[in-house]
Amino acid sequence: MAATPKDADIKSFVIQASKDEGRGVDVKEGMSSFAFYENIMSNHVTALVKVTDTGNSIERDGKKVSIVEGLPIRGGEEIRFNIEDSNKNKLQGELYLNKIMDNAQSTKQDSFTVQCVSKESFTNEMQRVTKRYEGKISENITKILQEIMKADFKPENIEETSNTYNFIGNDRKPFYICTWLGTKSVPTENYGKTGGFFFYQTQDGMNFKSTDNLLGQDIKKKYVSNDSDALPQEYDDKILNYDMNRSVDLGSNLTLGAYNNRTIYFDPYQFKYTAKTFNITEQEGVKHAGGSNEDFDFINPIFTETPTRLMSAILDLGTLPTGADAKAQLERWASNTEESNDKVMDRMVQSIMRYNQMYSVVTSITIPGDFSLRAGDIIQCDFPRVSGDTRDIDKKSSGKYLISSLCHYVTPSRCFTQLGLIRDSYGRKI
Repeated sequence: MAATPKDADIKSFVIQASKDEGRGVDVKEGMSSFAFYENIMSNHVTALVKVTDTGNSIERDGKKVSIVEGLPIRGGEEIRFNIEDSNKNKLQGELYLNKIMDNAQSTKQDSFTVQCVSKESFTNEMQRVTKRYEGKISENITKILQEIMKADFKPENIEETSNTYNFIGNDRKPFYICTWLGTKSVPTENYGKTGGFFFYQTQDGMNFKSTDNLLGQDIKKKYVSNDSDALPQEYDDKILNYDMNRSVDLGSNLTLGAYNNRTIYFDPYQFKYTAKTFNITEQEGVKHAGGSNEDFDFINPIFTETPTRLMSAILDLGTLPTGADAKAQLERWASNTEESNDKVMDRMVQSIMRYNQMYSVVTSITIPGDFSLRAGDIIQCDFPRVSGDTRDIDKKSSGKYLISSLCHYVTPSRCFTQLGLIRDSYGRKI
């Protein structure tokens, strides 16, 4: 039969009283919908929960009262949920209530929407980065998450960087620092040809990963869109619907310098400048969603021949040299006065180009609920070619895609997953 949104098993959905650990209420019977969001551009996960309450959930002073009045709900309450999709994949964890919206009351029932976020989102508002840090950027990301944020993350989800960067926190918020450092980071492979990291949160905790790492992953799941009722054996499920939001925007990419740009680097001590041109063809060995440069089409080569964006940067020379104390730092600087703290020539242009390329192709799809997926995963999508034979696959639009955002949407009777997909190349040559 044709693919349809599948059922989900809502095992529990508890709103915990903030001042009484032993008191909470399971609202799974009154929950009309639950939407859970992840995004590689977001440093925290969010969720929206719609609840209908008949006013008989909690007893207070001998009377049955609503959840909002009985707990009471004042903000910051912990929300614990445990939901399974049709394949027993779990969507579970703890979020915290941020605010109540769309509250509608009547004599018989009270309906409202709860917006909840991860604990790290609130921790970020309460903590500041003040210390001086030096060494590899990835090591400092780990220190900030462990020592300041007390955040949950898997060590393997903090990718190692090849470059170092010394900095002072200057009382900035942790999420700001981690995102800022992502733009300065260079992966361990293809040094000088690529750059840029994403700092984001999923069900599994915090992530710090490079564009190359994300695009170079193995395929996690395969999905197909066709007019047949049967699911081909090699696929995990069918695509319910899809929308090719953007396949190419040449004008914007030229403005952003996504294919060819020129940068002037200024040395403030010697009053010298160095001009450097960077072309997309210099990304040999860089990982793409579709494979190698030879296998996939990019744009017409005539639009890559001339720089379309001019930029400038000041070299970071003589600032914050590495060392345990002032004496060691001065000795380090004296031994190499031309050492740059920020390897701006090796990462700035490369990061800008990679970030822009990531969104060359933008697609959104809806599939039956699948809680095993995460923002930042690679999946394969095969879309039909416009032809008389519905079995034909469109090689230009089909292939590997990176999940940039996702929404797991659950109701008492249905469950589906909406995916925002991106890729940096236009498809396999025909």
